[in-house]
Amino acid sequence: MDQAVKKYTIVDILLLGVIAAIYSVLFYVWWDVYYLIKAIGGPIVARLITYGLWFMPAPLAASLIRKPGSALLGEFLPALLESIIPTPGGLTNAIYGIAQGVFSEASYAAFIYRRYGLLQACLAGALPAVPAFILDALLFGDIYPVNEAVVVIAAIALSGALYGAVSYLAAKVVKG
Repeated sequence: MDQAVKKYTIVDILLLGVIAAIYSVLFYVWWDVYYLIKAIGGPIVARLITYGLWFMPAPLAASLIRKPGSALLGEFLPALLESIIPTPGGLTNAIYGIAQGVFSEASYAAFIYRRYGLLQACLAGALPAVPAFILDALLFGDIYPVNEAVVVIAAIALSGALYGAVSYLAAKVVKG
């Protein structure tokens, strides 16, 4: 890959800042949506409907910027701001942001940063299901029997993949 392509421009940095600002506010509001859906439909339904939004900034940033590290930064920066706002997750949001960002970034790294299509965006949305599930267990005690754990991870991954697709399509509209 050409060195010039890897360098971030001021536009890239500003774009990451805009994504971070918008998504940190969305994350703040989304906690209420998550708890409402969890109260009505339970934890699996809540994860299926809501978790993907928390994974959206990574595929959006990567689809717009198309440079190594953009998915990681796209996920971590809004999570860091979300921690500062604060939200019910508090500072743990930054931990989630790093872990989820690394897993989102992996979807682009696996294609050696040459493809930023719908498949990669869906993977960037789905792969963070793994660290999200693990961190939910470690930090918040969300422990499930194996058969239910598989359903929870699948619900999180499906949610992420769907919201990843939405991110990709939104980036396509923005880019024209």
